[in-house]
This record gives sequence, C-alpha cells and structure tokens, in this order.
Amino acid sequence: MMAMYSPLDGTMHGRSPKPKGVSRRAAAGLLGVSIAAAVGSLAWRNIRASPSSPPAARLAAFQDTPGGPWAPWAKQVVTSMDTNINKHTAFDNWPAWSEVMEPFWTEDMVYDFAYVGEWNFAPTRGLWAWFNGEHMHYNTALPDCQFVDFIRAATHNMVTSASYGLAQWVGDFAGVPAPSNHPWVHIRDLDFYLLDGDRIKYNWCIVDVVDLLMQGGYDVLPPAPMKTRSHGYLPQTAADGIPAPVSAMVLPKHTVSSATVWLAAIHEDYLAMDGTASHWADDMIWYGPAGIGTALSRDDYVNHYLKPLRNAFSNVTLEMDSVVCEGKYCGAHFYLWGDHTGPWLGEGATGARVPIRCGAHARIVDGKIVEGWLIVDIPRAFIAMGVDLYGRAKVIAAAQTAA
Repeated sequence: MMAMYSPLDGTMHGRSPKPKGVSRRAAAGLLGVSIAAAVGSLAWRNIRASPSSPPAARLAAFQDTPGGPWAPWAKQVVTSMDTNINKHTAFDNWPAWSEVMEPFWTEDMVYDFAYVGEWNFAPTRGLWAWFNGEHMHYNTALPDCQFVDFIRAATHNMVTSASYGLAQWVGDFAGVPAPSNHPWVHIRDLDFYLLDGDRIKYNWCIVDVVDLLMQGGYDVLPPAPMKTRSHGYLPQTAADGIPAPVSAMVLPKHTVSSATVWLAAIHEDYLAMDGTASHWADDMIWYGPAGIGTALSRDDYVNHYLKPLRNAFSNVTLEMDSVVCEGKYCGAHFYLWGDHTGPWLGEGATGARVPIRCGAHARIVDGKIVEGWLIVDIPRAFIAMGVDLYGRAKVIAAAQTAA
C-alpha cells in the first residue's frame, strides 16, 4: 500500500512503513482524497478581539503569529525555526546552535537531502547527525546563503516551501571544487515538513545541484531544450504575499479545488503519461530543472519535458511522500521509478531501474495550473544509471585548472 497524505488535513491514508509504489493502473484510486471529509476538518481561528473591548485592549489582543495571521500551526513552527536558519544563528557552534534548534525538532527527526556523492551522508537522524551532515557541509561550501521563500503552504501538521538562495560558492560541494573566482550563485531550493505534535519529525529537502554546477562553469549535461529564464526559479506573478499564500486570505473552497486539480495533474502527467497536460493553462509558465529549462506554454511543457520523460522510462511507479495545498498553492514530494529504456538528458538507455526524486509546486487559478516549479534530484537518477555527475564536474574543474 502506498503512503498517502491528504493535502487538506495532513492525515495519513493507507500508511505503511515502506511505500512500494503504484502502477499506472492503480494510481488513480490511490491519488484520490476524500475532499468532503478533509474540508470538514478545516478549522479557522478567530483572532479578533471582542468588539466590546476598549481600543487599547483590542490592539493588545491582536498579534500576528509567526507565518502571518491565521497561519496553520505547522506554518507557525516552521517559520519560527526557519528564522534561526536564515539568521545563521551560531551555525558552526554545536552547543549554541543545538540549543536554539532543539525546541523545533523531535529527537528522532530525519533530514533527507539531495544525493551528494562523496560527501556520502544518507538521510540523517537526529540534530547531531544533521549538524555534521548537510548543515556543516552546505554552509562551508556556500556560507551565509541568503534565502527568500516565495511559497509557503501548510496544513496543521504539514508545510512546504519553495525558495531561492544567494551565496558565494567558496568551498567544495560534494567533492567538486569551488570555481576559482568564487562566484555568486542562485540556489533553487525546496522543503517539505511533517510535524509530530508541535515538533518537526521529517524534512525533505532538494536543491538543484546541476544548476549550481552549471553556474560554476561545470556543464555536466547537454544544453537544455528550453532556455533557462532568470536562473529558472522566479517567484509567482501574483500579489498573494511573499511567501504565499497569506493564510488569512485563504478560502477553504480554493484549497479544495486546488487539491483536486493538483492530484489529477500528478496522475495524468506522471502515471497516465498521455502527454496532454490538460490541467495546465495554455499560457502557463513552468520553471523546470537545469538540463530541461523554462516552459513558456503548455506545448513547451509537453514537448520538452513530458514526452521525453515518457519516452525514456517504462514500467513507471510512483511513491508519494507529501502533498500539501493551501488556497491556490500546492506542493508535492515524490519518487517516480522507471526502467531506463530510452535516452534522457543526453544519456542513452541503460536498462537500470531509476529513482527520479521530484519536488513540485504550483499556483492554480480557475481550475488550471498557471505557474509551476520543479526540482529533480538529477545526480541521484544518474548515479542509478551508472553516471557520476559529480565526477564529471571534477574532471571539468581539473581541465580548467590545467588550462
């Protein structure tokens, strides 16, 4: 049975300790959620003071929560935690850093980062392992990275964010040396969080590593079929707040309709693979990962992303970790597994069973997806094909140094 989270109420449906994936034929039923039941679980807090209160009392009673007014509980927790991350509070001092971070995480919390080659850490369990794993490695390579969240959608116990970071690349990243000029780079980043009570239990995180490598001059993939627009990760073209959505503006009916469209789009695009993208607007904008580029229309998205994906992988299954919708914004973290039976991103068929780890976000208006964002853990997929993209980058770096 596949583990499936409701994007509306954050509950787990069909929970199993290790999801096994689903076939295209079985996916439609598993991707469905009980919309009516989920809507019934939505609760909205009344944060206004009584009208009979004197003005001073009303002013004192009104105070925005972290994450903004009416923010779901999970958004409040993650926003508070992220404030310390973004301030780089004692980032390299374990006693001080752990004292600040410990209140936000369960003792057995898991931090699940992208594939990182010779850094060689798997998903880490507990704060100490995270500190010595992704945290210190990333912050040594890209110190004082300044992140801007442009999407943060949540339920009471799940949160997702889409962000970009700005940093100078000064140290080795997964064994790949920093370019000699230590350039400023844009980091495409996303996170999905699952809470257990009032603490974060699981954090899925992906950065677009291939995009980082290419900004450093390490072209590990062939030129993308579509141009990469403005570093490939612009915020939404809507005044819904930064990050969006502002929870006080969200109507439950928008969450319901967005979740319906989003789950149907995931099924159609990744499992039915019929190449129609019928849930996307004709003039949609889709910020795809490095190696694929930015689609400025539904036709671009179909011809340069969906069709090559369908032609490259057969016997496809899906493992869904997290689906979150709030208002007009949705996110999903999942693994697409497929047999590599056709060329993809310059690599001929290997026959390998390949995990394609995806983090996707969308803005949905009037029943259509008008903007989308996708990060794929491409180095993880390529290592399953027998290709080490970090090794490829190190060869390029060595040649540049020799020249």
